Amino acid sequence: MKITYSVVCAFAAALVMWYGAAAAGEIPALVRVPVDSVGFALTAAQVEAVVAVSDSMIAAGLPDADQSRAPDGGPLLGAIVPHDDYIYAGPFYVTALRDVRAPLVVMFGVCHKARRIGLEGKLVFDDFDAWKGPYGYMPVSPLRERVIELLPEDIVLVSGELHAGEHSLESLVPFLQYPGFPGAGKDRRILPVLVTRQPGELYLRSVEAMASALSRVFAEEGLEWGRDVAIVISADCVHYGDEEWGGRNYAPFGADQAGYERAVAQDIDIARTALAGPVTMEKIRLFRERVENDDLEWPYKVTWCGVYSIPFGLGVIERLAALDGRESPTGVILGYGTSLGPGPLPVEQTGLGRTAINTLHHWVGYVSIGYR
Repeated sequence: MKITYSVVCAFAAALVMWYGAAAAGEIPALVRVPVDSVGFALTAAQVEAVVAVSDSMIAAGLPDADQSRAPDGGPLLGAIVPHDDYIYAGPFYVTALRDVRAPLVVMFGVCHKARRIGLEGKLVFDDFDAWKGPYGYMPVSPLRERVIELLPEDIVLVSGELHAGEHSLESLVPFLQYPGFPGAGKDRRILPVLVTRQPGELYLRSVEAMASALSRVFAEEGLEWGRDVAIVISADCVHYGDEEWGGRNYAPFGADQAGYERAVAQDIDIARTALAGPVTMEKIRLFRERVENDDLEWPYKVTWCGVYSIPFGLGVIERLAALDGRESPTGVILGYGTSLGPGPLPVEQTGLGRTAINTLHHWVGYVSIGYR
């Protein structure tokens, strides 16, 4: 392209307009853009298609939902939701995130890259002003800096680079923005945190520090947990099979129908015994005993992609309740499924794809749990 004086002037004018809009607060100065373009929604139409199909499935009853202790419809204090492809996991996002109604959402996610780069013992914060989603910009709460200030320096890492390359929290943003859900709107803010391996006593220290920091910030700002703030934990369940797992075999029960059924039964049992009901440190220890191997050494006993985020997030929930002098929240299973069952949603016409196959040789489990 020939660069002319008029082209330079047009570019300069556009740049001036952008900086003017940023200065006026119309466009955030530093924006995190989505890293995944396959399997996740980039447009409002894609989100709406996933929600519509998911709603019909939820109305019909998701597999393994705890009907005997169905939620009362009030706002959630916390939730565990997946971070896999919407085409597989859509209903398990929707059934929980529609009842996350607080204007501030603290998000604890998985840092998939941490083990590969030897990063552990850190809570990773971003440095963005906002995250871009299908409905515009989702601002990051300015309370992030106050929380960081209250935490021990040695457990904090601020890295926009790690957040920019990680999908486990960006997958929540479209549903937190979706205008059909209570709580979504221009006043909603997020506080994203990636959780790395917290070995030994560091786990308890980090949980206590985060809970204390959040409790203090809530008190300073007059925020009520549930009404003003909710905690969402990003986690997938078992990653199973003997194909397309980087040469690793994740099929201890075999890659056939019988093996699938045993692995699903194991997932559901872990969720029911360790994640549902009142949140206690005893149950968190049970979860770690079920899925971890020798204090988070690789490989895990059960390949859940929530081995870090779930114990940390639930630990913070348990300690927050104690600091608040309230009963510990109770978790209800809102549904369990896999990429094989219910299987792909019929929304591919919107352009939503899938990042991986779904066969008996390669599948992922999902659980949705709401805490009140």
